[in-house]
Amino acid sequence: MTVDQVRDALESVNDPHVPVSLRQMGMLRDIDADDGIVRVQLCIPCLGCPGVGMLHDQIEEAVLPLEGVRKVEIENGFFLPWSRDMVDDKTKTLMRTNGIQI
Repeated sequence: MTVDQVRDALESVNDPHVPVSLRQMGMLRDIDADDGIVRVQLCIPCLGCPGVGMLHDQIEEAVLPLEGVRKVEIENGFFLPWSRDMVDDKTKTLMRTNGIQI
């Protein structure tokens, strides 16, 4: 298993509020894969986000089936800065089209 394979698998994990991937929302910060252990660092824009547990479950469901993965560790990067500038352009357009202010 490679970091690229993990990143590809995580494309199926969406933001809890907008149907786009964590990468597109600028929330996926770092991935490390070593000796069967995958570490994923997330930037959680909302400190009290009730969807964090759901995100953890979805990340594990996406990554654990990859060959060679024994364990998934997820770090909530509440300390990491997030801004709307981190959202990709297609997602910004999608949000605006659907009445979501960003």
